[in-house]
Amino acid sequence: MIVVKGSPRLVAATNSELAMSAVPSDSVAMHFAISAFWALVGAVVSRGLTLASAVLAGRLLGTTGFGQVGMIQSTQGLFGVVAGAGLGLAATKFVAEFRSIDPAKAGRSATLATTIAVISGTLLALVLLVLSGVIASSVLNAPHLTKELQVAAGLVLFGTINGVQSGALVGFGDFRTLAVLNSIRGVCLCVFLIAGIELGGVLGGVIGLVLTESIAVLANHVALRRLLPETVAWQDRHAAWSELVMMCRFGSLSLLGSICLIAAMWFANLVLVAQPDGYASLGVFNAAERWRQLLLFLPASFSPVILTMLSNLHGTNDPNAYRRLLGLNLAVSLAVVVVPSIGIILCASSAMGLFGDEYRDGRMTLVILSASSVPVVLNTLLGQILVSKGAIMGRFVLDVLLAAVLAIASWLLIPIYRDLGMALGSLIAFAVTAAALIATTIYFMRPHGNPR
Repeated sequence: MIVVKGSPRLVAATNSELAMSAVPSDSVAMHFAISAFWALVGAVVSRGLTLASAVLAGRLLGTTGFGQVGMIQSTQGLFGVVAGAGLGLAATKFVAEFRSIDPAKAGRSATLATTIAVISGTLLALVLLVLSGVIASSVLNAPHLTKELQVAAGLVLFGTINGVQSGALVGFGDFRTLAVLNSIRGVCLCVFLIAGIELGGVLGGVIGLVLTESIAVLANHVALRRLLPETVAWQDRHAAWSELVMMCRFGSLSLLGSICLIAAMWFANLVLVAQPDGYASLGVFNAAERWRQLLLFLPASFSPVILTMLSNLHGTNDPNAYRRLLGLNLAVSLAVVVVPSIGIILCASSAMGLFGDEYRDGRMTLVILSASSVPVVLNTLLGQILVSKGAIMGRFVLDVLLAAVLAIASWLLIPIYRDLGMALGSLIAFAVTAAALIATTIYFMRPHGNPR
């Protein structure tokens, strides 16, 4: 039998949620408003500092150096998604689903996910460390980046742990704490990345990224200790094994989908850097991508709030509130992304010029990426229906579709249009997947639709 002593803060949060569920209509809107406010505060500070650090880094490194940093991050991301094994999403899903009906199980889910992340992150970091020379010379065609890839092994380790910790915090719904943590991470990124580039160029910038992730892991650990049960005795091995299998099944399908998507993005990067002046083109694309991420920051801020609430409403079996929340989120997210996208499209040349005059030629790349922000939002929000209902196989199939279209479009368009072709491939891939998700959503939101 598993014996758990509950944290007073966790018990209080649970009682508050149960009381809130007694007034379905008002509680859903109020809970969304409060959580979205704190998520927005953290996102504004974090994304603002991230964009500022990217602009400064682009100016200091130039298009080629900025492209090299982007390629290193892309390579680290491929290893990181394998190490994470979809555990961040699994932690959010199960913590949010069980925190109201079984707080002890929610605590065990967070603990299991974090423990696995430490182990897998360490193993994959060692793999990147050993293979860094081969990857730099044979895959990236840049043997001078070997040392940078070795340092990036730290990004794999700390980034994996950070992702799972953040997923668990999202599941608990403590968005005020998350706002503080995101702000801390944004400040550290701005300080350490720019200081590292000033002192050591590309290598110094990678070291700054590693320092940022390590501090984020420490801060997340302190925050999680306040929410998790104080002691957990794993005496019932059958129950513990059952929960581990449940999480691994969900995480493995999420992992496979993420691997397909990250691999497709990495493949697109490889195709681009293989072209003449490829790293410079990748630097232009990365600059434009920073603006797209800024356009997406509001929907991205709401995304963890919505996934947490949808999973919680699914666990407490409240379909009416589930539909109201989904409709509200779609309306708000589309409203906050369409108007700014039009503004960025109209000012594309000036926006790219902030990175430096050599980036201005990438204005059409920014226009295409800005237009793609709408299907990206639809892909994220509608995909949350599948995740919250546990239909992870459906999400996996759509991730494979997205990755396949992205890889094929990149292969065909990048050799002709360089960074613009990469942006076009992204637009086409997300548009195709968004269309498939709209059809899937219509099926899942039927009154008697089967969530599996």
